[in-house]
Amino acid sequence: MISVVCVYNNERTLRNVLLKSLERQTVEFELITIDNRDGRFKSAAEALNYGGEKAKGDYIMFVHQDMWLGSNSWLEDVEDMLRSIPDLGVAGMAGMSEEGRTYHERRRWSIEDFGELWQEIGLVKQPEEVQTLDECLLIVPRAVFDKLKFDEKTFDGWDCYGADYCLCVRHLGLKAFVIPAHCDHSCLRAHYLPWEFRNLLKYQKRLRQKHSGQYKGIYTWMGKISWAAFRWQELIGLLGPIFVRLFPRFQTTLQRALSGCDSLLDLGCGYFSPIDRFNIPFSVGVELFEPYLQESKRKGIHSQYIRADIRRLEFQSKSFDAVIAIDVLEHLTKQEGSKLLLKMAHWATKKVIIRDAKRIPVAGCLWQQSATRASVWLERGGVERSGIQSVWNQRLEGTQRIQSFTKIQADIALVCNLRDDPENNLPLSKAGISTNGCQENRPWGFKMNCP
Repeated sequence: MISVVCVYNNERTLRNVLLKSLERQTVEFELITIDNRDGRFKSAAEALNYGGEKAKGDYIMFVHQDMWLGSNSWLEDVEDMLRSIPDLGVAGMAGMSEEGRTYHERRRWSIEDFGELWQEIGLVKQPEEVQTLDECLLIVPRAVFDKLKFDEKTFDGWDCYGADYCLCVRHLGLKAFVIPAHCDHSCLRAHYLPWEFRNLLKYQKRLRQKHSGQYKGIYTWMGKISWAAFRWQELIGLLGPIFVRLFPRFQTTLQRALSGCDSLLDLGCGYFSPIDRFNIPFSVGVELFEPYLQESKRKGIHSQYIRADIRRLEFQSKSFDAVIAIDVLEHLTKQEGSKLLLKMAHWATKKVIIRDAKRIPVAGCLWQQSATRASVWLERGGVERSGIQSVWNQRLEGTQRIQSFTKIQADIALVCNLRDDPENNLPLSKAGISTNGCQENRPWGFKMNCP
């Protein structure tokens, strides 16, 4: 029997991803969940040792809350596979081999959420020995865990504890393996920039210090452990935040724009939305394409889902704090987009957020990629200078609810702040925004305030 140990800090992700995939399993298993929403455990090693000591199974699976097991017989198949591996110390789904010259040549995995381009690169067909494993999923035989616990003293945070465990099992004459068992990792940290892993460098240095002299090189999922790599990370850590401050990412701007919003409508949500990283209490995802809808449901990105054509969607006025449409408007005609924008302003209480791909219109609703300039949907019709102001006035002035809007990210996104005005049915001929308030606040954008 496999004992499943999971430390979680997001109950919705746990329920919608890991637990939902466990519910389908064909064999008996033990489940040990450790609620760390209050932060009572200060390190992964401490929490996993606590859970592992409670486990009664022959194998202990330490798994993240956002892992999805790929089949109904996953636990059964994996347990059979583990019993056939000699010298097993620890098994996982993603790891780094000592063989290969580059990062991509060394990595091994059975996690298939990297897109078609990467699915065959490093994808294992049989158990394969590696130097270290990623901590998203680690399976340790009970007999091994009785002898070797996670190092709580050295790794008193949330990084490098798994890589250390893999290196330590070698002292017992055992090995680490990546096994072929399809699963999916809806990882939030996959979207972090290198300097956003606050304590990673500290624990990488501790990992090198603990195992220095024993290996020519230490290779982890987060990169090679070496002094040269440390110097590079320190440089990136200094320059990276400055670069992002000057040229903010869309996710960063979106998260800032959504601060203070407790409910959200995501139009054309797809299956890969940044919303799952913002901890918004209630959100609704709308998607017409059934496979995308089901994949988003499986990942637990939104609280509720609606399968619908956004052109025919209706909600009551002020149903959500924010309404967003990310890379949606380029798929609509000008008339359809105009109607949708009016609806979005009608449905939202605080903000409407739009992002369009870097495209320019050709012959109505036909599109071509632009290599020289970015353009939002709102700049259709050959409007160049002050295009967003002019077209936005034409489309949304009738709502009388636009307090301000900000063009961000080199014409790619628009954030509209709505005023609390129940009377939003004025005719479009009434001017609702003045262009006199336009002021530069970034070299690549502007903010315009309503008088």
